Amino acid sequence: MELKLDDLYAYRFYEKKDGPLVTIRQFNREEISDIGYRAGITNIQEIYQNRIIIEDLLLKLFIKKGGQPKLKYPYYAAVYCELPKSNQLHVRFDEPECIKIPMSAFAKEHVSFTYGQSPRALTRKDNHPTRRKLLMWDEVEKVINEFPFDENEDIWIEMQIWDESVIRQYYENTSKNCVKPFQVSEKLTLNDENNLKKRYSHYLELIKEDYFFEPKGVHGISHAIRVLILSQELSEQLLLEQYYKSILIYCAAFHDIGRENDIFDDNHGFKSYKKVESANLFDASIDGEAKEIIRFIIENHDIDPAIAKNNLENYLIKDKEIAYKAYCILKDADTLDRCRFGYIDKFYLCFKSSWRYIPFAYQLLKIFREVL
Repeated sequence: MELKLDDLYAYRFYEKKDGPLVTIRQFNREEISDIGYRAGITNIQEIYQNRIIIEDLLLKLFIKKGGQPKLKYPYYAAVYCELPKSNQLHVRFDEPECIKIPMSAFAKEHVSFTYGQSPRALTRKDNHPTRRKLLMWDEVEKVINEFPFDENEDIWIEMQIWDESVIRQYYENTSKNCVKPFQVSEKLTLNDENNLKKRYSHYLELIKEDYFFEPKGVHGISHAIRVLILSQELSEQLLLEQYYKSILIYCAAFHDIGRENDIFDDNHGFKSYKKVESANLFDASIDGEAKEIIRFIIENHDIDPAIAKNNLENYLIKDKEIAYKAYCILKDADTLDRCRFGYIDKFYLCFKSSWRYIPFAYQLLKIFREVL
């Protein structure tokens, strides 16, 4: 059956106390820094600047294609028939609400679309036919039929809304019953948060400031402790033996200490392990086999898992299968903490079971957003 936009819905998430007519562009840079701190986003200024660049481009393309914007920058919504349970749209909010608006309520000249999030859709260089394109109403109808939503793919349509009147109308008209509270799945209680701090804060003694080129940066101490926590939680869920869980503590704590910048730092895994070895950061419980596993995991954590698996042959490790499992756990923990950049691409996760830790990773970001 052919899909029509008029039969679908726009879902816009927002913080309940703020309402749906709030966007990052309404704040100055000082306010943005405070928002980033509270959300645990360490590179908020970079995100803000990138948002300006992308939204200026969206506006330019929208006007060029005949759009009639009433705003200088848009509000965003996701377009679905029914909102999938696996979505990440709600996880950043403390008390999320969602407004559900029929697509038929929007004027075609006041909305535009991208296939997936606009920053990725407009900049990715693969050959997917929707890349680097802003789509208008008729164009996106063709796209949703050519590329129907698959919950396992987790990518579909972002809508840019260039007129706030429809959002305001549905938000303020309570008789339409379009505003819904949305419970964050597996939301941590205050007691859960305190227990996490008690359980893991002492590991900060292992992670010294002078190990890092930028201790408070996006690859600094707070990143290391979150990856450590995530690796331990994932290890428990995947029934990893205690011997390997202990190994992952060292891997998580030191995996980025060889970094010399926060952008592209080729071979920083090798540099990190070299730093571990030269500073003799192991305690007496780490035997020769454990050191070799740590070397493998740290040296290969920044490359594709398939290549890392082939590289295993170069290491004197007895049980290569379990060592690779431990490597994948560290890899997933590191990927989950990419929520600090605003989004986790779950298809970079080695284990599908790690998907359920996405809400946990976002909450962890707020709890361990700075050195405690």
